[in-house]
Amino acid sequence: MTSTPVTILSKRSGNAADRPLPTTVQAGELALNFAGAENGLYFKDSAGAIRKVSGAFYGNNAPNSAPAGQPGNSVGEIWVSSNAPYYLSVWDGGSWRRIGADFADSAGTANVTIASGAINSQGAILASGALNSQGAILASGALHADGADLASGVVSAAGVPVATIVTGSFPAVGDDGTLIYRNDIPSGLYVAVNGGWALT
Repeated sequence: MTSTPVTILSKRSGNAADRPLPTTVQAGELALNFAGAENGLYFKDSAGAIRKVSGAFYGNNAPNSAPAGQPGNSVGEIWVSSNAPYYLSVWDGGSWRRIGADFADSAGTANVTIASGAINSQGAILASGALNSQGAILASGALHADGADLASGVVSAAGVPVATIVTGSFPAVGDDGTLIYRNDIPSGLYVAVNGGWALT
């Protein structure tokens, strides 16, 4: 027996950013946009709002920035900006809200402050490339943990370089501001001040 297949089509459009108007669909009715540039599956909810069902939109501008049909966006709609730093945002009904971005770009809600390339331990503020443990102040690339030797042998405080690591007695006091690192107890970073050495 031969039969003719039946094709059932939803309301549809191939024009980019062409969303259905609330007056053109019934509650629960599907409308499809199959455009290559900006598409989605839409339906009208019980409150009369148009809702979008699709993956995250990826582009320079937010979805429906240049509407061909119904203007605006659907609550819960997701957008990933194709401009660095590639924020993920969700539409809350009035504006786009960045997801998980406050730690990076809002000082008021930040939990930590981290410089570019830094590793943060126990909430310390670190210079680029530095690693800090137990509150030490380190130059870029230096390593310190629990009073251990400095890996690079170079420490800086307020931009003053030091290449002296001392074991045993202190050397003669240098100019005020000269720094040394004492290896044995009491270990730490010392600064020359007023004719003596002070533990920083």
